[in-house]
Parts: sequence; structure tokens; C-alpha cells
Amino acid sequence: MTATVTKDAQEQVLGIVRKSQEMTLDAIKQVVETMNTAAEKLPGMPFADKLPSLHQLPGAAALPTPETVVSATFDFLEGLLAEQRKFVGELITSTAPLRPAAKPGSAAEEPAPAGE
Repeated sequence: MTATVTKDAQEQVLGIVRKSQEMTLDAIKQVVETMNTAAEKLPGMPFADKLPSLHQLPGAAALPTPETVVSATFDFLEGLLAEQRKFVGELITSTAPLRPAAKPGSAAEEPAPAGE
């Protein structure tokens, strides 16, 4: 039963995260659309042609794209999480002799409800 409650709670959290991500993306898309519409109505900036653009800045060509940075970051975090999972698995295995063995139907298998 505890595993089912935990899984349900995890699924609810993931659902909330997905929903908040969708709402954030929708809001960002609306802001971008509004900014683009407003920018089209603004008069041209005087001397705009004199300002440096990103590709004119020294070293800008060597910078990675945002997509590359995000991809590399998540690749690193996936590796880190895999190493942590492996470490914790080995830790649990190593400390198993220190924990009392749970007997089927014992209190150790199913925690008591809160308040008892």
C-alpha cells in the first residue's frame, strides 16, 4: 500500500510540474508575440546601424548555442544521477547487515499511521 501511495504522490507531483511548465511556456509565447507586435509599431532607432550586433562582438562566434549548453548540462546531470543511484545502491547493500530483517506482516514492513 505504501508503494502505491508513494507512486500516486510522485505522479501527482510530475503532473503539477508538467502543468506549470505548460502554463509558463504559454505565458512566454504570449509575451514574445506581444513584444514582436509592439516592436513592429515602434519607430526605427536612430543610429541603430552604428550599434554592434552579437556576431560583431569579439569571441561571440566561439560561444555555444543555448541548445548546446542545455543539452550538455542535462547530459552531465543524467550521468551524475546515474552515479548517485549506483552509489546509494552500493551503500544500501553494504549496510544491509546492520539492519534487522523485516518479517512478512511485521510493523517494519508497513509504517504505522501518523499520530499513533
